[in-house]
Amino acid sequence: MKRLRNLLVALLMLGFVLTSPLHTQAQTQGSNGLSITPTRFEFTIERGKSDLASIQIKNVTDQPILAKAFINDFEADGNTGNPKLIIDDSRERSSSSIKDFVLGLEDVEVPGGETKVVNLPIQIPENAAPSAYYGAIRFQSAKPNSDEITSPQVALNASVAALVLIEVPGDITEKVEISSIGAYLDDKKGTIFTKKPMKVGIEVNNLGNGFSKPFGKVSVSGPWGKGEVLSYELNNTDPRGNVLPNSKRLFLNDLSGVSLPGRYTITANISHGRGGQVLTATTSFWFIPSWLIIVLAVLLLALVIAAVYVYRKYVTKGLRRK
Repeated sequence: MKRLRNLLVALLMLGFVLTSPLHTQAQTQGSNGLSITPTRFEFTIERGKSDLASIQIKNVTDQPILAKAFINDFEADGNTGNPKLIIDDSRERSSSSIKDFVLGLEDVEVPGGETKVVNLPIQIPENAAPSAYYGAIRFQSAKPNSDEITSPQVALNASVAALVLIEVPGDITEKVEISSIGAYLDDKKGTIFTKKPMKVGIEVNNLGNGFSKPFGKVSVSGPWGKGEVLSYELNNTDPRGNVLPNSKRLFLNDLSGVSLPGRYTITANISHGRGGQVLTATTSFWFIPSWLIIVLAVLLLALVIAAVYVYRKYVTKGLRRK
């Protein structure tokens, strides 16, 4: 019976580990006295040509604000693909920078409660290489007639920015791959879940030198012949989200339809550019709820106890008679 007690303890500990929460996640947000419209520009400008970026800067306070103007490079954050501004002037300028293209950028004083419109010409030089260029036009909130120096982190928190994406047409390479596909619980990807996974994640890697706007159908099929339980269009926003050149972006969407225990299959058929090529990727995950683990553990324990009982009552007893 000592072995049976040890087995019962081990099964209970296994059930505790498998049903424990995986992790937690927290997010914070900040604000300042300026707002900006729009927050994103997309241009296709040929070499030697120009366009105009018209930005509205609003002072949401009742005091005058000096909107100090900057042009910053940015990079993808390596996970969601959201832009991460680079405000460290000591870093080398990116080869995709827009700093040489934006003309006439100056600080703007905005009275309390008012809006100023800033019109900025975007001029592409004749010798610009066909490629994707990107950066941010950023305005930092400051007091008028103040020489106060703000730390980089405070400056970023007190800023608003408009992203500028420029494609110079020519020899543009369009090449992407699906680098990852799977189910997620919070921000963790997995293949076996004791709680219902919350998201489907498709990670796209842009191997070209232009912007990529992937799109396509993602479907999830259920176990036991249940068929398709979820279907949605990837990157179905207006405008579609971009994957920067030589970077990855993870597209997360809500996962529903997971109810029965068993094996689920995710299939993604993704296109990009003009949609001539379709990339297909498939993966599977298991949903084994905690209650099912407990039931299986109890059944297994019952079988072990029954086997021991039968062995002792019949096999051992028979040996003794001999």
